[in-house]
Amino acid sequence: MAILVRVPPDQLEGLVEAAVTKHGNLYRSELAKLIGASKESLEGRTSFYLISLMKLCGLAEASLEDVLKKSRIVSQRGALTREISGDAELKEVIDDALEGFQLLISQSFREEAKGEFALTRFPRKKDQ
Repeated sequence: MAILVRVPPDQLEGLVEAAVTKHGNLYRSELAKLIGASKESLEGRTSFYLISLMKLCGLAEASLEDVLKKSRIVSQRGALTREISGDAELKEVIDDALEGFQLLISQSFREEAKGEFALTRFPRKKDQ
């Protein structure tokens, strides 16, 4: 399950401006591609995936913990759920995300072993 985070607009603007200026005045669209987010996320209209927010904090040289303390976790349907306090709770959120990712990977390998997960090979133009 992906973790979505809603960052307050004033804090988000500061992060984006810091990242843009520290890396040679990137366009916002280039920054969005670099961190794997949409331009709408950078403008505060949609939520960030946690991994994209981590990349943005790295580029802006900002503390992820400080950003997450002021942000909120968002459910997949867009409802604000709860705040992240940092330290142990931040570790728990990241551990949950990694556990979910590992579960998805292991399930895909089990399905492949049973023959339920078939990869389709499309012929290349050379093969035709």
